[in-house]
Amino acid sequence: MYTTTRKMAGGTFMTCKDCGHAISMDKICEKPIQSATDMLKHMAAHNASRSFAPFGPVIRPEPEAVPYLN
Repeated sequence: MYTTTRKMAGGTFMTCKDCGHAISMDKICEKPIQSATDMLKHMAAHNASRSFAPFGPVIRPEPEAVPYLN
């Protein structure tokens, strides 16, 4: 569900394939337990939204550029 994305300006992110939500690899290295919890919560939210969708797949929006914050 997540892919690794490297930005030309610097920084590597784990990006959700469904919605474009990104988590910085720096954050993952600094706080691995919190980052893993955030990723699991995010995936659970997608699974829950699919469970209650009236019909058809959920259409994902086009991913936007993620600003790199230091």
